[in-house]
Order: sequence, then structure tokens, then C-alpha cells
Amino acid sequence: MTQAHFPGGERPVHRALSAAVDQYFRDQQTARSGNGRLYRKAFIILTLFCTSFVAMLTVTGELNWLAWLIHGAATALVGFNIMHDGAHQSFSRSRRLNQLAALTFNLIGSNRYYWAQKHNRNHHSFTNVDDVDEDIDALGLFRMSPRQKHYGFHRAQHLYVWFLYPLTSLFWFFVLDYKAWLRQKIGERDFSHRMKASDHAEFLLSKVLYVLIYLVLPLQLLSTEQVVVGFLLMHAILGVLFAVVFQLAHVVDQAEFLQPDDKGVMHDEWAVHQLRTTVDFAPQSRFLTWALGGLNFQVEHHLFPRVSHVHYPALHAILTQQCAALGQPVRSYATLWQALAAHYRHLKSMGRPD
Repeated sequence: MTQAHFPGGERPVHRALSAAVDQYFRDQQTARSGNGRLYRKAFIILTLFCTSFVAMLTVTGELNWLAWLIHGAATALVGFNIMHDGAHQSFSRSRRLNQLAALTFNLIGSNRYYWAQKHNRNHHSFTNVDDVDEDIDALGLFRMSPRQKHYGFHRAQHLYVWFLYPLTSLFWFFVLDYKAWLRQKIGERDFSHRMKASDHAEFLLSKVLYVLIYLVLPLQLLSTEQVVVGFLLMHAILGVLFAVVFQLAHVVDQAEFLQPDDKGVMHDEWAVHQLRTTVDFAPQSRFLTWALGGLNFQVEHHLFPRVSHVHYPALHAILTQQCAALGQPVRSYATLWQALAAHYRHLKSMGRPD
């Protein structure tokens, strides 16, 4: 599986879609990166992030726990809207500003190097491919792909999964990050290159700072009960938001789970693979598009990851028309609730041994 790759030669679908998107940006005479709208949104989100953190340390009583919850939601907004674009070098035309935006992932608990390997390199290249895409690997707790081993308890996964999603970010930040760091691989695919001494130092320093900021410092100002409960509440809302948003794009009944042949060659060209494994949801919802950093437009994002999410609604109309003409329609759910129901149906289906 470490040798999985896409066939060489002509890539007609990708070429046609790229030509249409290139023409759009030429006509609009605008950059593919973020713009004033994105920077204003980033300011609002960072203001909420900082003020909710101060409230966590200063507000007393039961309202303190509300401050932890709000900060958890604000953390997710930072990840969706700032870190994600920065990691794909689409937040700004400035390379340095993109690096700073990506570095916010260290601030909120994880590591930008790990994310680049897990998300940019593995997930975006081999979406929904077992042993490569870690997003569909739940270590046996859930069965997301039809090729994964079935256990008897999977029959109830469509029910118990909602009680485990609140643990997602805790498990991610305190288990998966360290697992990847120690093994120097994601799934069964080695890192693209060995981490340098500076990468190791950044990883360890970020983890220490996170514990100092979110546990040690609050314990100097609040009771142990407030900090423990607040920390768990913060991660509960953060975990649910992270898990659900990313699952609704790939672990649903419209998405396919494709595998390479015996020689490691994928069946389709890369763009077709993305169209078959990725699904949009609620494309008409301006609120979700704003809050989720365009992650409800996952098809557009997967095909053009270095385009900022502020352009996804416009790209959606272009790709819908172009893909229909190519016989590769954009898969989509009209509402968030339809996507949630599709995720539920898929998990229930995968819970059956057949």
C-alpha cells in the first residue's frame, strides 16, 4: 500500500476542470488566495478565541464552564478558517503569513508538520484509501470502509459513535500525534522526509506549551474541578466539530472507498478519484460556509486545495456545470441534516458483516 499511485498519461478531467477554474480567475482578475473578507473574518475569530480564553481564567461559577465551551468552538473556528487555509498555502499570497496561519495548529494542540503529512499528503492524495488515509482509520472502533475488518460491536456503531466523537481531539492531540511522531509515518505510508531537529523541537515545545497554557496556568487561578471539567468540555465541543465536519465529506453513503490494484495503481485519474470519494453538503448555507471555512465545499477544496475557501461558492457553480458535461457529477447533500443522515446510514450499513 505504501506504493499506491495514480496512473500516468493524460488526465483529461483534471485538465478540463483546471482550465475552467483558471479562466474564472483570469476573468475576475483576482488572486486564488484569501482576500479582505477572509482577513476580517480571521480577526473576528481570533478576537473570540482570545476573549474566551481570558474568560476561562477570570469568570467564576458555572459561567466558567460556558467560557470553556465557547473557547472550544472558537478553537474549531481557528482550525477551519485560519489554520486550514494556511496549511494549504491559500490564506495569503505571502508565504510567511501562510506559515503563521498554519502554525496556529500548534497553538490549538496539534502540530503543523504532522498535519501536512496526514492531511495534505495522504488524505488529499489517496482519499478513502485504506492504510493510507488515516481519516478512515479508527483503530477498529468504527468500521468506515467495506474492506475493514468487521467486529460484532460494529452493529451498534451508528449509535455509539456519537458518544465517542467528543473524545476525537483528545485522542488526536495526545495519542495520534505522538504515534505518528514516533513511527515517522501515517498509516502505512512513511513521511515524505525525515523530520529535522528543528521539526522535533517544534513538536515537543508545542506540546509542552499546550499543557502549560491549558492546564498548568488555569490551575493557578481556578479549582482543580473547574479546570478538569472545563478542559473536557472544551475538547468535547472541539472533538464533535472536528469529527462531524470531516466525516460528512467522505464517510457518507454517496462517497466511494476505492483501492489500488495488486501493483498499487489506482483505477481512475486523481481528479476522478476525488469526485468519487468526496461529497459537498449544504452548499447554499452562507452561515455554514462562513463558520466552517468552506469545508462544506469539500469537492472544490479537494480538487483545488491551494485556492482559498472564500472562492469555493463560485467554483461550485463552475464545477457543477463542467463535471456534469464530463459525466462526473459533483456529489452533494442539500442540507446539513441530509449529510448527517447519510453519515448515520453509512455507519449502520458498515456495521453489518456483509
